[in-house]
Amino acid sequence: MDLIRFGTLHDLASRIARCATLLAAVACSAQSHAPAHAQQPNTADADTTEAADERSSNDNLLRRMTTAGIQLTDDKSFTLPEPTFVSIDGEAADRATALKALEKISGRYGIAGFTRNSVVAPISVQTDSIKNDAGDRIGHFIDVAFVVHQSIAEIRKSEALDDFKSDPDAPEKTIEYTDQDNPDELEKNKTRSLTKQELAQYGVTLDGNYEALGYLQMPLLSKVIVRGVARARRSVWPTDDENAPIILTWLLDSRFGSPSPDPESISNQWRAIERDSVGEKVLGPPRPYAGMGGYVAISPVPDKETASIIQLRFVIHEPYDWFDGRNLLRSKLPILIQDRVRNLRRELKD
Repeated sequence: MDLIRFGTLHDLASRIARCATLLAAVACSAQSHAPAHAQQPNTADADTTEAADERSSNDNLLRRMTTAGIQLTDDKSFTLPEPTFVSIDGEAADRATALKALEKISGRYGIAGFTRNSVVAPISVQTDSIKNDAGDRIGHFIDVAFVVHQSIAEIRKSEALDDFKSDPDAPEKTIEYTDQDNPDELEKNKTRSLTKQELAQYGVTLDGNYEALGYLQMPLLSKVIVRGVARARRSVWPTDDENAPIILTWLLDSRFGSPSPDPESISNQWRAIERDSVGEKVLGPPRPYAGMGGYVAISPVPDKETASIIQLRFVIHEPYDWFDGRNLLRSKLPILIQDRVRNLRRELKD
């Protein structure tokens, strides 16, 4: 599944880290590839709500995104709106409020049309440009909502959320993301969890109860590759009610930022995909990158016990040099999102 699962991983850390590419991958190349296994999270207290999500944490990523916002540039941040159908504290919206919000999202299709049980049912995709004080576009805010005909409990038990499960018997593997001889590797989405040595190198402590740090490679429209470390957290993940809403958040981690990133390092960076003298794909010099993140909220559809509404909200910082000012992302996003949502629905039906 392209929206919730990108490969065949079997450990929590790598799968939650994979969620980092889930939100932005709607702008990526169509193919996705399996990343590697990595260190296992601490699940000793997995039967408690505190261990299940970040609501009890002082470092609440969801709250930060919806108050202080996500920093795109030195002088510009963007504040994500709170989820529509569930509060950032995990409280589901009451029926009347949820129906009113669903009616607005459904638009001309109406609630019945928007929530119908079909692979090609409507999808709400809103994209807005983010501009700096000078009026220049520096990024995009993407707001997506769609319905799948599975309860949240069923989604949790299916492969749809394998990204957020663990397999303690999975072997540990790593993938090195240095430049590769095969130019086709530049067109692949990849991710892996960080090693203990990398965490120590950057002085970062991982809270394995409900977060993961993943190193990712993400190609964008065959023009750019973003590489860096994404931080993913289970912001709302109740264990006492499997049908309760869940929220997952992720953010390109500024602790791994660098003003002059080394191409062989895991520092956050972007590089242009160029052509050499014989037409082979090569990467341009690394440049620093920040400003990518968002959340996934999954809530029950009012009056439909076996259906769930999935809401994706995220931002992507777009440096001018990515596409020389052309608004390619905004023109491509709706088509790519539609394709991935339909794949998701097919997999849930199987």
